[in-house]
Amino acid sequence: MCNNEKSMELHINNEWTKCYGENFYIAEAIFWSENGNHASIYSTGATAEEADAKLIGALSELTLMPETSTKDAQ
Repeated sequence: MCNNEKSMELHINNEWTKCYGENFYIAEAIFWSENGNHASIYSTGATAEEADAKLIGALSELTLMPETSTKDAQ
């Protein structure tokens, strides 16, 4: 059996959480794919800690679907 699955890397760094405007913070996670597919996920909060916590919470709830399932849904 040949395994042709490519891996993705998840990068999270609380140094990337930045303040925009007055008391508006955005936290970011970046996914890098061996196939060249990249994606970012953002969360917001009134503080950097809140934005980071929301990002980690959202990532823990994220369920990734296998490629075959997304093709069948179309």
